[in-house]
Amino acid sequence: MVEGIKERRGVIVILGELGSGKTTLIQHLLNTIDRKVKAVVVFHPYGSVEELLEDTLRELGVRSIARDKVSLVQQLNDSLQSLTPEETLAIIIDEAQDLSPAVMEELCLLPTPEMLSAKKLQILFVGQTGGRAKLESANLQELKQKIEVVSQIQPLNDEECQEYIAHRLRMVESDITRVMTPEAVSLICQYCGGNPRTINVLCDNAFLIGYGLSKKKVDAEIVTEVLEDLNFVGQKEFPGWQARERRKFRAPSMKGISPLFRKICFSLLALVGVGAIIFLGRIFLKAPEEQPATRFPIQAPIAREKLTLAPPEAKPDLAGKAVPKPDAEPKPPEPAEPGHKPSAPPSAQEGKASAPPAPFQRKSAAQAPEARAPISPPPPPPASQASVAKTKAERPFKKVVVVKAGDSIYTIASKAYKVANTSVVDQILESNPEIANPDKLIANQKIRLPEIAEESLIIKSPDGTFKVRLGTFLKPEYAAFLKGQPALQGKEIEIVPRKLPSGKTWYKAMAGKFSTREEGLKVIHDLKEKGLSPYFAGFKKNK
Repeated sequence: MVEGIKERRGVIVILGELGSGKTTLIQHLLNTIDRKVKAVVVFHPYGSVEELLEDTLRELGVRSIARDKVSLVQQLNDSLQSLTPEETLAIIIDEAQDLSPAVMEELCLLPTPEMLSAKKLQILFVGQTGGRAKLESANLQELKQKIEVVSQIQPLNDEECQEYIAHRLRMVESDITRVMTPEAVSLICQYCGGNPRTINVLCDNAFLIGYGLSKKKVDAEIVTEVLEDLNFVGQKEFPGWQARERRKFRAPSMKGISPLFRKICFSLLALVGVGAIIFLGRIFLKAPEEQPATRFPIQAPIAREKLTLAPPEAKPDLAGKAVPKPDAEPKPPEPAEPGHKPSAPPSAQEGKASAPPAPFQRKSAAQAPEARAPISPPPPPPASQASVAKTKAERPFKKVVVVKAGDSIYTIASKAYKVANTSVVDQILESNPEIANPDKLIANQKIRLPEIAEESLIIKSPDGTFKVRLGTFLKPEYAAFLKGQPALQGKEIEIVPRKLPSGKTWYKAMAGKFSTREEGLKVIHDLKEKGLSPYFAGFKKNK
């Protein structure tokens, strides 16, 4: 490509299979080519030659662009004439196999005699190998005669595949011998077909599975699973294949069974299914019993003082004697001033014993409300107790953001919390149950961002013990890195499936039981400091 442009050899054709690195070569060319070459890249072929020329002129900085083809060609010719003798123009068309034969035929007529004499225009067709057949067609013979350079990207051999993997790992300061076994590398090189994009797909999936299983190295077993999942292999013999085949569930065949017997079996299965649905519905859809504390709320002692005594009426007791009418409700004594002796209440001065209070009675609607002494509200709890008493519903929100075009819930989480993963997104979804699909946000939609702190990850159980949130993961095995952590020794890690409205299932990991909230907070703080809590920035799984 570079030599064809430098030597001004006209039309250049570069062919390669899908994923062989054609677009990467174009990007590298743009970053390294001589500044005297003005390069215009068309990444998506247009439907007409006029649109292609318009885009080319726009990239060249032509202000007023014509609309008809003759004027467009003239403007392009003027732009070429304005270049210095050392400068040249290269029009690079990616995915050129998608160009229609009519557009390619017009492009072969594009270099006018003035352009050809100056040799300032090079056209590069970069496309898949299937484009060669299009160039061989009869109506493109004139274009074929102008092609001076044809090159095809060949697949990588096994040694080049291994070097390609090693190079990409070196770019992230890693080493192929440290993170992959030789058998795993050999399997990838065997089945990738020498295609760089295929190598990327196999390695990415292998590292993802190894990451979820907390493996220190990607081995042949992991690569075998990736090859099987991505249908890279059929009934081939390689380590572990037969074992996995036997593990697969196979439905029993009903061949040879009479239609009547099959109908009877299906009818019985349907009846059993309906019965199971009714049985489970009576168990799980039944309204839960209301707790006694809910039906009869226990009031604090200070709240009981607000109840009024029965209206003072003289009633005969069981002996027929009238019970004296009690005086007005006694008021609490006012605080005494320094040096002043508090006086006794009137009843005490008169030497009379105060009558016992009458039992509580419901006040009739006809009676006027009695004057009550003002009761001061209870003092607020300390800050530590107040934070402990916050429930999930009362969790404070960090802020409310408005979704803009192009925003995703992960980009929003990254800006707000400096970390974006399934665990943080799950916290956002819990605070925004109206979000039906986290993958598709609506522009101008308002999203509440909860405050994510160590305290908010504590869950109180009905028995008075506590659990801590460890994270939410796409697969249960992705939480395996938490096993064996010293902070969780002796604690049970529970994986709870969480069904999203979009149909996906995530898995929430919790640890418990902790006798006190402080014990759970200590565990969360320890995981956070080690970078093992996905709710905070700096999260990294333990390799």
